[in-house]
Amino acid sequence: MLQRRRHSFASRILVPADLQLLVGRAEITRSLRTADRKLAARRLALWETHIGTYFAGVRRRAMTPEQLDELTRRYLAATFAEIEEHMALDWQPAGLDALSFDLNDEAHRLSGLLSLNEWGEFLDTARAMVPRAEDSTHRKLARRLIEAKLEAIKAELGALSGRPLRPLSLGGPPQAQVKKTPRVSEVGRLYGDERVSLRQWSAKTELQNRTILAVLADLLGDPPIGDVSKDDIRRLGLAIVSLPSNMTKRYRGMTAREVIAATAGDSNVTRLEPRSVNKYQQMARSLFAWATEHDYIAQSPAAILRDVKEGRARDDRHPFSDDDLRAYFAKLDEEPERPELYWIPRIMAYSGMRLGEAAQLTVADLRMERGIWVWDVNEEMDSKKLKTEASRRLVPVHSRLMDIGVRDFVGRCSGHLLAAEWRTTNNPTRGAVDKLSKLLNRRLRDAGIGDPKKTGAHSFRHTVSARLRDASVPVYQIADILGHEVESITTGRYGRVTDVAQLAKVIQLLVLPV
Repeated sequence: MLQRRRHSFASRILVPADLQLLVGRAEITRSLRTADRKLAARRLALWETHIGTYFAGVRRRAMTPEQLDELTRRYLAATFAEIEEHMALDWQPAGLDALSFDLNDEAHRLSGLLSLNEWGEFLDTARAMVPRAEDSTHRKLARRLIEAKLEAIKAELGALSGRPLRPLSLGGPPQAQVKKTPRVSEVGRLYGDERVSLRQWSAKTELQNRTILAVLADLLGDPPIGDVSKDDIRRLGLAIVSLPSNMTKRYRGMTAREVIAATAGDSNVTRLEPRSVNKYQQMARSLFAWATEHDYIAQSPAAILRDVKEGRARDDRHPFSDDDLRAYFAKLDEEPERPELYWIPRIMAYSGMRLGEAAQLTVADLRMERGIWVWDVNEEMDSKKLKTEASRRLVPVHSRLMDIGVRDFVGRCSGHLLAAEWRTTNNPTRGAVDKLSKLLNRRLRDAGIGDPKKTGAHSFRHTVSARLRDASVPVYQIADILGHEVESITTGRYGRVTDVAQLAKVIQLLVLPV
């Protein structure tokens, strides 16, 4: 179902009744991140396909013991409600004696069914509770229902003898029972499975995030997630900032807690940078929020985690100076036969594109728009991915690229992608441009540029941003060129997209020694 929400569309998908317990919610909503109805409709169709695949996977998956416990508790609660109703009737002593006799007889009968493993009498009830579950799940649930019924009868017999009405082995009335919860590692696995089934994580992202989830579970001691307190989370936050950088590579075979113990007090060990610390904390918040949404816990103790200060985004990477650019391109141009070293860096230098965007340009992406040559940054092929919705944009081609023959280069490209060879990888856990990124960084260091805040690819974006700011270009126009989200009214960006002719004038303000 397509819904309008303020400045964008959202989808609302109702969870089938037989899956609501397994999924943990009655509906799934998601922003489609666009105000364009046609685009939203296309995204909704894709999202519904993903959700349908997810639902099919949930139906195929056997229920966990915790989920069976929850169904049994619900059945027991309903049974106790019935008991309380007829116990509240105005009974005569003879009637109570007859009731006690019948209950004893029924208790013995149910005990016999359990001893003979004859659960067929309760199979229809189990199927009605979870219609599309596996047969093995129905059989497990049917036996649990017999056990629950037997517990209720024992409790009723106890009440007739003057004891409080409560289940004998389940520890109190159903509504007062403490709910058992799976361990943090198990919830992390389920959380990751959902993200993968919904195609929200690539293979590379899945590897990174599952590693983080495993570290979080280890640092917490992997208790049942319902046992994690705010004090545990505070200790987790202190442990995260103590983690060494590149821990999984430098300390292979050691758990996170072992690494922290082994490196405690060692001032020579480099710890996680603020951005990495925040990534761990955000994953912890996301995991516990997911557990809350799926009714594993009532509220998230991880909400108390606060991100550490990272500094301004512009300080994360430094722009290139003219001397840097001369030295870097002199090194790149030592291999003129390699277009990935000649053209891709030049395209980034004169457009501010990310490496992934420049390396996935196709022959068709260099085109005319209202009489102006532009780079069409899009994801119209399955192999092309964009970082955010704002990444989809038109960037005018700088005249310097036209002067040195970029159109001729594109025309000579035999494949669809301008840098096809350097976007291939046999390892799904690696990014499509990891190989090219490492190559560019090696050439940057070979050129004598050792500043760790300058990189072979991303510093081009900071160079473009810095030089356009120095030229007094409005922030929203820089954002349109770089593909950044800027929605502040004070910037003049709100509700606007800069005309491509104006952006062509802006891009010409870049003057580089390349």
